[in-house]
Amino acid sequence: MAQTSILFVDDEEVIRTSFTRELQAEHFAVTAAADGSEAVAALRAVQFDLVITDLMMPGLDGFGVLKAAKELSPQTSVIILTGYGDMRAAIDALRLGADDFTLKPCEMEELLFRIGRCLEKRSLLQQLAAQNRQLAEEIARREQTEALLVESENRFRLALDGSSNGVWDRNLVTGEVYFGENWHRTLGYEDPSEISTSQSFENLLHPADRERVLALREAHARGETPRYEAEYRMRNKGGEWQWILSRGQAVARDAEGRALRIIGTHTDITRLKEAEAGLKEARARLEERVRDRTAELYESNVALKVLLQKREEDKATLAEQVLANTARLIEPFLVRLQQSRLTEQQQVLVDILRANINELTSPFASNFSTKLTRLTPAEIQVANLVKLGKRTKEIAGIMNLSPGTISIHRKNIRKKLELTHQKTNLQTMLSINS
Repeated sequence: MAQTSILFVDDEEVIRTSFTRELQAEHFAVTAAADGSEAVAALRAVQFDLVITDLMMPGLDGFGVLKAAKELSPQTSVIILTGYGDMRAAIDALRLGADDFTLKPCEMEELLFRIGRCLEKRSLLQQLAAQNRQLAEEIARREQTEALLVESENRFRLALDGSSNGVWDRNLVTGEVYFGENWHRTLGYEDPSEISTSQSFENLLHPADRERVLALREAHARGETPRYEAEYRMRNKGGEWQWILSRGQAVARDAEGRALRIIGTHTDITRLKEAEAGLKEARARLEERVRDRTAELYESNVALKVLLQKREEDKATLAEQVLANTARLIEPFLVRLQQSRLTEQQQVLVDILRANINELTSPFASNFSTKLTRLTPAEIQVANLVKLGKRTKEIAGIMNLSPGTISIHRKNIRKKLELTHQKTNLQTMLSINS
């Protein structure tokens, strides 16, 4: 008997090497692939009985391997290896045709159990395919065709019951419903007679899900959807709610397109939903922390802006005060000293004193001088006359303007030079910074 061929795909070398060795010890013919691209190349070269692939890998991931396996060899079974945090992706893989999945880290006994079920299912499906081929060849003989159809249906149920899914078969004409053994066991029932009618199924549905689920099933029965698929909660034998993924398809319709019979499976996805809820809660907590931190940073920035603005205002006030005090308290005495009779040595000392004072006030004065560029030509002329000691009426006569207009020019000059304090003498400030 030929060995079962397995393609094992995982980007973690330790896991890949360990499981390859242990599977070979179980008399499987194992080919190892380090990534998705290497796996696809192997699938193109060899037809495998089973593919075991990690879901999350760099480059081509497990979804790509699953797609390639089903395209190149639809009969090849696929088992998905996934971490607890990626269980949402695992259910997506089931929807795309994966036969089963198991969580990492996985014990060898668990993996062998999953492999055994997949191979059994594959064998039964192969037998079913063979029977269907025989049915097609003998379609002309009605009695034989009907007998083979019944046998094929029984094998189909066995194949599904042998998988991790529970099978159901609903006859919409008679109202009869068949539930496979795994369907009952998923909900904790060992005796199928405890829930054997369609009414029982509807009563087990969560009240919040019942209307939606029945509407989806009815829409498929009317032919409005290509298949039936729904996620819902069902009460188990212990009275707790379990999340179920149910998928089905009509296998017979009447002349008007109304479904006569629907066959499908259901899978327990409670752990996936719990993981999903945990991730959602963690994401909400993170978003709340981000909002709180953002608010803190905003408040800090506002406080910093206020502080910097106050500092700039204080600097401007200090500059005006320094310049004004220099002009009022020092400059008159320096002028008087220079106008008096000084010895050569005294004159040198006065010059040094003036130079030092200019050095101390130069940062403020240069700042002030920059502001002079904001003045209009008329304002510059008025400023020069003020600097020469001319009064408003004198300036008005010289410039042939009204005293009121000159007063407006003086106010504009003070505003543009940022002379906020009314006691600051305009002539003095212009003289110092000329």
